[in-house]
Amino acid sequence: MNTRIADGSRVTLRCRVTDEAGQVLDEGARPLVFVCGRHQLIAGLEEKLQAKEPGFQGRIELSPQEAYGPYRKELVFEAVRENLPADLDIQPGMVLSPGGSGGKFALRVLSLTDRGAMLDGNHRLAGKHLTFDVEVLSVEPAAGTSDASS
Repeated sequence: MNTRIADGSRVTLRCRVTDEAGQVLDEGARPLVFVCGRHQLIAGLEEKLQAKEPGFQGRIELSPQEAYGPYRKELVFEAVRENLPADLDIQPGMVLSPGGSGGKFALRVLSLTDRGAMLDGNHRLAGKHLTFDVEVLSVEPAAGTSDASS
């Protein structure tokens, strides 16, 4: 009996991710496990995986709008030193999480300035076309349901 991916199902997949230049962003060495419909995966990928069965292998291409959104210049700004963590030796490339590790977003340090630092609030993959080479390893039906379609 094969169960198809649907809201509430627990899905295990292998997923290799590349950008539009073919650069590998994630080799997909470790399987990815998520519950469909719980916003644990980017919406565009989850949507295109709907109704797939274990054993499915394919390539899914997502536009920036379907993936992490467009790159927004207004999310790049200068933060003055007084508004940055006093106990950190801030360096370009660092990622700051306002509100600690439970923060809802991350700010990447682009450069240091005379007054503080230039920060970028965009996701590191914003504005990129992404390709996901996926293999659905398993699909467990949502608790309390049975799959009558197989």
